[in-house]
Amino acid sequence: MAEGPRLESSDSPGSVSVIIPLYNGARFIAETLDSVLSQTVPPSEVIVINDGSTDESPEIVRSYGDRVTLITVPNGGECKARNIGCNHASSEWVAFCDSDDLWLPTKLEKQLRLAGEAPDVECVITDYIEYADGHTMGRNHLSYAPEDFWAIEPLPTGFVVRQPITGKLTTFQPSISSTPMVRREFYFRIGGFDEEETRWAPDTTFHFRCLSRVPFGVVPEILMHYRRHPASISADSLKQLRNSVTVWEHIIDRYPEAKPYRAELLEGLNAIRKEVAETERYRRRQKIKRYLGLS
Repeated sequence: MAEGPRLESSDSPGSVSVIIPLYNGARFIAETLDSVLSQTVPPSEVIVINDGSTDESPEIVRSYGDRVTLITVPNGGECKARNIGCNHASSEWVAFCDSDDLWLPTKLEKQLRLAGEAPDVECVITDYIEYADGHTMGRNHLSYAPEDFWAIEPLPTGFVVRQPITGKLTTFQPSISSTPMVRREFYFRIGGFDEEETRWAPDTTFHFRCLSRVPFGVVPEILMHYRRHPASISADSLKQLRNSVTVWEHIIDRYPEAKPYRAELLEGLNAIRKEVAETERYRRRQKIKRYLGLS
């Protein structure tokens, strides 16, 4: 996990450092950086952690000059890269964007506005939608939240959640890596990104610890486009489900925040295991049909 802050926060209240882990991301990194640098409330700094890339992506980042700080480290995974980035950040808030995702122009503005409306929140997430080949796909993510998933306190820009949702997080995960903005001090207090057993689902463990602490804020507006493409982990749904099982076993066994909600979390985990088994059976049937020429 994160080592702890090495720098004193030097920017004004409301300032945001953006952390982008980068590994062989030449195809999309320029589009991602353009979306971050085009915010209506610009970030105070953009830090790209080049995680041992072997393609031309570092050169693309360097072309942005002093608008972007590039730090090159040996390949250690995106969790470690984000932690390194936060150790170098100097703003009150830190926000994260994967090197292939896109922010809509008002993302930081609306997150900061909600934080101003509820000064006691330390984490603000937003809604998002999947994106591929220049088009959005399907429904916005928060529309999948189960009924009564959270009790909301409405505010002009969004809402605040003050009642714990920890036990429900195996049934629905409200956030992924490119949506949250968290206070830098809060980030270090919860331990940053878990570098141990979460290389396949790094956002799950981080958001479990973020959203197990209330209050937190939600801007229920699509402010991020989550890119799907063949190279992304999410492209293989079965692999993603299996990874989810591994990560939730890690969370339930290791995290103190999970202990009071163990029974609820295990119930949700068993539902994921059942979905894995059903998906495996379906794929076996489809494989047999193809082998027999029936499809």
